[in-house]
Amino acid sequence: MVEPAQYSLFDNECKKNVSSLLNEFAKELKNISGKCMDIGSGPGDITKEILLPFLDPNATMIGIDIMEKMVKYANETYGDGKRLKFEVLDIQTKNLPEKYISKFDHIFSFHTLQWCNDIRQTFKNIYCMLRPGKTMLILSIAHHTIFYESLKVIMQDMRFASYMKDKKKYAGFHHSVQPDKELKEILENIGFQVHHCSHREINSFLSVKKFVPMVISQHSFAFLEQLSHKLRIEFQNKFTRICEEMQNKEYTSKQTNDKLYDDEKKEDPFNYTVLVIYAQKNVS
Repeated sequence: MVEPAQYSLFDNECKKNVSSLLNEFAKELKNISGKCMDIGSGPGDITKEILLPFLDPNATMIGIDIMEKMVKYANETYGDGKRLKFEVLDIQTKNLPEKYISKFDHIFSFHTLQWCNDIRQTFKNIYCMLRPGKTMLILSIAHHTIFYESLKVIMQDMRFASYMKDKKKYAGFHHSVQPDKELKEILENIGFQVHHCSHREINSFLSVKKFVPMVISQHSFAFLEQLSHKLRIEFQNKFTRICEEMQNKEYTSKQTNDKLYDDEKKEDPFNYTVLVIYAQKNVS
């Protein structure tokens, strides 16, 4: 399992996506100066170094994460107890603590909500935590063929299948034909005014050997702690090998006569899609 400090070394792709999204919505975010939340703050580096500086100097931030290890590291490394602190919270909880209800002026989440298998409960909680008329900006993975199809393969390995259990928690919107339409309907049903909901493709050159350690540090892979050290290594090695095979297969299937990448990099394109949502809680 990857330690929080190591995790932050692998998340350059996430940082790039977050910076780009914040710049895209700069007009909507420029006046945010109240109490904010970052869902899935992980080791806290993106919250501290990218998100908080983008907001009004008077804005305060609570980063939440389901993993105690991440929260402890984030508080020790980036928290100041005043403008920025980190707390443990499962955003899918059906018993949302009173201290979070109607307390936030804006809620962010980046590269996190795809891990939630109860997406309706997740957004109901976000709705409850926002003050009337306040907003959220979300970026979540939708389709990720290399990752999800590789998972399907490794879940057939009897050494790991019994530990991985519920397949739904790994799927997100991967099997949805129109994930943006599906998500927008969920949000409007909850009560959100959806100002923006898009499904967009991300093209990057990302090493599988960097991608896999970052991914399996997520809470959905907590089952790895139950395995022996030897089995954990075997899982990571096999998952990496399968992802590389899927990446090569996907690249070959999409290859055209055009030169898609620099041969010297020796990396195939790593393509996936994301959902971007900017929505507002009703005033009444």
